[in-house]
Amino acid sequence: MSAESSAMTTAAPQRFAAAVASPKVLQHTLTLNERLFFWPFLKALAFTFSRMFKKDITRRYPEQKMDVKPSLHGVPVLVMNDDGSPRCVACGLCEFVCPPRAIDITPGETDRPIEREPKEFVIDMLRCIECSYCEEVCPEEAIVMSTDYEVVGRRREDFVWNLTKLLKPIDQLKVRLDWVRRTYRRWDVAAEIAPPIGGVYRDPRWAEKPKPVERH
Repeated sequence: MSAESSAMTTAAPQRFAAAVASPKVLQHTLTLNERLFFWPFLKALAFTFSRMFKKDITRRYPEQKMDVKPSLHGVPVLVMNDDGSPRCVACGLCEFVCPPRAIDITPGETDRPIEREPKEFVIDMLRCIECSYCEEVCPEEAIVMSTDYEVVGRRREDFVWNLTKLLKPIDQLKVRLDWVRRTYRRWDVAAEIAPPIGGVYRDPRWAEKPKPVERH
């Protein structure tokens, strides 16, 4: 190879070289105020003292409890009749519709007119996402979302609630049951299937459908 061709090869640019030169980085020179950090320190103190005497905007939990409303999605509980029996008929709809599979029902027979009741009803609160699907699908209003939102335990077994822990007297759940009936328009023969103005129907499949025809 001649000296001329060797020089041309050496002078040729690299194939993957950057097309734009590296930009210059301009370093900011700190002022005397910035170096002493005196004025920013005073501004931070002024902001802190201005907030110290204002009303708190946060809740001091657990000393201050939350103001619960009937629409709160708390932990699901079972409705207990006045005679101490569960209202549940062990139909299994809530178990079927539960997205995280947190409900486990063992049905049993009974001498009462409803013929069936749960022998075992278990909800794993670690799995429960409090979506209220079980409440929506229940035909007997036997399971509702309570206003209890604190689930505490030391072991995993403490979060697996059985009938003894799930059953709540119906007197304690009347406010939630009234909210459920207003929300889902249950047991209202004169109610239209289509949602009223400002209504609360959730299922879009019911929109623009006529009033149901009773067939017996």
